[in-house]
Amino acid sequence: MEPTTKLLEPTPFIYVCCQQGVESVVKAEIARQHPGLSFAFSRPGFVTFKLGPDAQLPLKFSLASTFARTSGWSVGRADGDDGAELVKQIIASPAAAACNHIHVWQRDRAAPGQRNFEPGETALAKAVGQQIAAADIFKGRDVQLNRAARTDDLVLDVAIVEPNQWWFGFHYVSTVAGRWPGGVPFFDTEVEVASRAYFKLREALLWAGIAIQKGDICAEIGSAPGGACQFLLESGATVIGVDPAEMEPEILKHEDFTHIRRRGNEVKKKDLKDVKWLFADLNATPTYTLDAITEIVTSQHVDVTGMILTLKMTDMKMAEEVTAIRDRVKKLGFNVVKTRQLSFNRGEFCLAAVKDKFALRAARKRT
Repeated sequence: MEPTTKLLEPTPFIYVCCQQGVESVVKAEIARQHPGLSFAFSRPGFVTFKLGPDAQLPLKFSLASTFARTSGWSVGRADGDDGAELVKQIIASPAAAACNHIHVWQRDRAAPGQRNFEPGETALAKAVGQQIAAADIFKGRDVQLNRAARTDDLVLDVAIVEPNQWWFGFHYVSTVAGRWPGGVPFFDTEVEVASRAYFKLREALLWAGIAIQKGDICAEIGSAPGGACQFLLESGATVIGVDPAEMEPEILKHEDFTHIRRRGNEVKKKDLKDVKWLFADLNATPTYTLDAITEIVTSQHVDVTGMILTLKMTDMKMAEEVTAIRDRVKKLGFNVVKTRQLSFNRGEFCLAAVKDKFALRAARKRT
């Protein structure tokens, strides 16, 4: 049976999934970027907004937001302890009859990295998803459960806000993060890594559309203990790590790794003359990081294709500076600049920038 979208239309509400602790940031950001939306409901990691009488969003909308992990049209809320009854409410949605993907996720129980928590599919989300996918309405249809969707795919969304409270809705995929359940990529977080920077950089590259190729020369400012460098080396890159602190021994032993034991603002620019991709993850304010990066990328000896920066927020009010930060980076000659709080970020957000948008297109073609 071929799905149909003729019954689908915008609803009065949208949902936003975010990291725990940034709900107030999301509310303020949405108020600035989308003044026609008003706050409706909130739980840690999950917020809904109501469209005003004059507010309009296209059916295939994408929020102008750094801190919204994923979003979509909110259809309703199913409450109760009888899972079968909750499923009945969800599959009655027009999106269930039309979708080709089902995404089920559980809101974060903590901030990433706290109490051994990392975002991703939970046992409860997996069980609920299987229960929904087994419904008769999906029989005979090639509907994928918790798999990566593609651009313009219609996704039935189920957010488990509480074990007995499931919010459901839908979205059309229009962003990279919209391909993943709850905006979280599919990573095995049980692998042994030098630090959580491994997961942060892996997600950042996927989101940004940057494909590291074998032989690419990469430099990371603030590289210790080596999580991001580990991922770059596994990708086949030649890596320069700039940090006065110690690197993990396994990273130091790698034949394609060079350690420069200096601070970012002390590194000799000639040492970075062949760098294609520049990364920075400093335990410092965004201003300090941007000053160090500016000194590097404006040097006559350096000509990078693009960069990814992790910018720390010592105060949540720093979220109001995101637009100014993007503008500052654009003035350095980067034509494409975007920001996002990654699912593996913590008290920080990611900035990706490239000088030429065609570098991203080439990367997507290779992946």
